[in-house]
Amino acid sequence: MLAPPHPDDAQRLQELASYDILDTGREADFDAIVSLAARICDVPVALISFVDSDRQWFKARVGFDRPETGLEESICSHALHQPDILEITDTRDDPRTVDNPLCVADDSMRFYAGAPMITAAGVTLGTLCVLDRRPRELTELQRDTLTVLSRQVVHLLEGRRNLRYAEMQRKEIDHRVKNSLQSIASYARLLSSDTDSEEARYVLSVLRGRIETVAALHEALYKTSASSEIDLGAYLRTVADLLGESCPENVAIHIEAPEAYVQSPTATACAVIMNEVVANAIKHAFPDGRDGEIRIEASRTDTCYRLNLADNGVGIDGKSSAGLGLRIIDAAVAQIGGKVEVLPQDGPGHAIRVSLPLD
Repeated sequence: MLAPPHPDDAQRLQELASYDILDTGREADFDAIVSLAARICDVPVALISFVDSDRQWFKARVGFDRPETGLEESICSHALHQPDILEITDTRDDPRTVDNPLCVADDSMRFYAGAPMITAAGVTLGTLCVLDRRPRELTELQRDTLTVLSRQVVHLLEGRRNLRYAEMQRKEIDHRVKNSLQSIASYARLLSSDTDSEEARYVLSVLRGRIETVAALHEALYKTSASSEIDLGAYLRTVADLLGESCPENVAIHIEAPEAYVQSPTATACAVIMNEVVANAIKHAFPDGRDGEIRIEASRTDTCYRLNLADNGVGIDGKSSAGLGLRIIDAAVAQIGGKVEVLPQDGPGHAIRVSLPLD
């Protein structure tokens, strides 16, 4: 006997679709529930069954080979019409199942019990059901356990949906942040091209560098998905490429940075340090348009990541070394529990080493 349509089937199917569960692959959490249900109820067959518009589809199954059946074989569709367990002790004696193809063959299903999977909105998506090839009854403990397990299925579904919604929101925020950062950087670039003030161009160049550094960090963090750790070496190489785009033609940036996974605050601090060193070198180390090079060389041990930043310019005088840029570097190093030191140079130029701990 085909079950009558659910009175609110359109709403029910819409709710089912919102979970994006149909035709998904096997998942250990759902498999564990049907395995436990079969063992506790001492039956050969257990299913997590979702009743669709023209079929019932099984997210997890024990003792049943087919991934879905048509509604003409669905006992679960009858369970949609009641708020508690549907138990049929002998399918050949119940008018709802007496002509069901699953129940009339020689090796047919003679017993069925299905606990409805009811969402927080009060919508029944299907059942967690157990079946046997002989007539029988569940004990009170088995019925209670089946109900609890059906609620656990709904909790898993809610968790999956919440994660999916969170990912969608994260993508939307990512899109807006990237657009905003690009707009600000473009505006700074436009202002820089329109001003005759060398000081203003320098400030705007530093501003654009910092914005692009933040944008690169944002992109790196987005690619790590749920993890907040990023590859510092890859990130610093990206930042160096961005800084190179804003360098004058007479100044080249070279970087060597090995892989090291760190938390985002550490990556941010290192990027700030690089940005300030490059900005200071561009402003002070290469006057009169002379050719120059800024080298960034990183190395690592099991406990430490070292960042050497050097230029072959004219050096930085005492006034410049006490400026805002180097105070920012000191603050960034302190933020990550690191150490900064000025390195001796055999010839002209300026070099510092930043050492930071690796957890």
